[in-house]
Amino acid sequence: MTILPETQEGIKWIKQFSIDDQALACDLLNAISLVSHDEFLESLRQRIIDTTKQVKGMVALFAEREIRRGKNKVTNRLYKEPYRKKNRRAYGMGPQPVKPTKNYDLKVGSEGIISWLVSELCIEFPKKFICHPSPDQIRKKKVRQFVLVTDIIGSGNRAYEYLESAWRVASVKSWRSLKYLSFRVIAYSATDEGISKVKHHKAKPTIDLVKPCPTVNSEFDHLKSSLIKSLCIKYDPLCHDPIESLGFQGSGALIAFSHGCPNNVPRILHKPGKKTWKPLFPMRRTAALRHIFGEKNNDNELKKRLDRLHENRLSKGKWISKVNKEGKKMIMVLAALRRGPRFSEAVARKTGLTIPEIEILIRKAIYWAWISEKRYLTETGKGQLSHARKMDSHDMKTIIENDTLYFPKLLRAPQIASSQS
Repeated sequence: MTILPETQEGIKWIKQFSIDDQALACDLLNAISLVSHDEFLESLRQRIIDTTKQVKGMVALFAEREIRRGKNKVTNRLYKEPYRKKNRRAYGMGPQPVKPTKNYDLKVGSEGIISWLVSELCIEFPKKFICHPSPDQIRKKKVRQFVLVTDIIGSGNRAYEYLESAWRVASVKSWRSLKYLSFRVIAYSATDEGISKVKHHKAKPTIDLVKPCPTVNSEFDHLKSSLIKSLCIKYDPLCHDPIESLGFQGSGALIAFSHGCPNNVPRILHKPGKKTWKPLFPMRRTAALRHIFGEKNNDNELKKRLDRLHENRLSKGKWISKVNKEGKKMIMVLAALRRGPRFSEAVARKTGLTIPEIEILIRKAIYWAWISEKRYLTETGKGQLSHARKMDSHDMKTIIENDTLYFPKLLRAPQIASSQS
């Protein structure tokens, strides 16, 4: 649970709703994931490094930005090529990392931060990464993967169009056909709709995330999500559109970065009204609330997640305030794996943890024989959950007295224990 509703700005925003709707508005704010500057850069940086380790050859990094369109609104090519049917060998410079699509609007968005991150990685690992290379550099350096980096894949339109601008170049299409070049999109977060759109591009990119994007649909049950949607439509400061009121193309994203708020979040959060409505993130700027980004009540967040996993006894257990940070994460992952789906993105969505964290914890759980290779709980794993549900004050005292215990011994569960509580 974030502390957003407790801020002065959050309280003022909630007061704009009727008394009957204020509780729902508070629930909406509590569901928003606030990503700090350090968390964003460090986790995205590590994700890029980890996912490209297995690539045999150099990796070209591109910061996602909006691509200009030419005649008939067709996406411009990423590289220049001759206007002839044969021998259309690409040439010229690589794409500019930051380039406004309108000459009269020179504002720089998230592509500025992404470009800085990409440049830093290329300086730090010059034998692995190359920044926005030209066609000749791709040939000379034997680049083997085209990686598009972005903060969020919302509708998927921008990432899709960037890939399309590369795909329209005959040389790029040839490299992909000959299996010299593969495509990858790495984002901090993404909606299911955005992932689906980008995956269907002809380049067949692999998509890697730090964590799935929370949405109105994913963060609430069916009844509550319907009420939240109705709230967003009712108070929409523009036109009460049943789709666009939830954000661009109805995404309903619930995430904000310290560098800005995406246009995929509900419009009541970032659009000013024609009369008196004042958004929480005016013009999608988050500067006024940046100081609280990354802060959250971790124990309350853990309890909320466990309740949603139907683990009421775990969410009310005395173990939460005493077990170390790694232990809490592991118990939450085990609880999430009790029911499918069990792939990393689904577990991350259930727990609120990042995908890299999930994968590390799952590797440990497999090593300790708490889960199988197919991610089903073993009897020992079920025993860990069962023991945590039954822990009392005496167990807590034991844990406090010896804080050097490593996690496998932390819950002191029997080797084989029934999962029945």
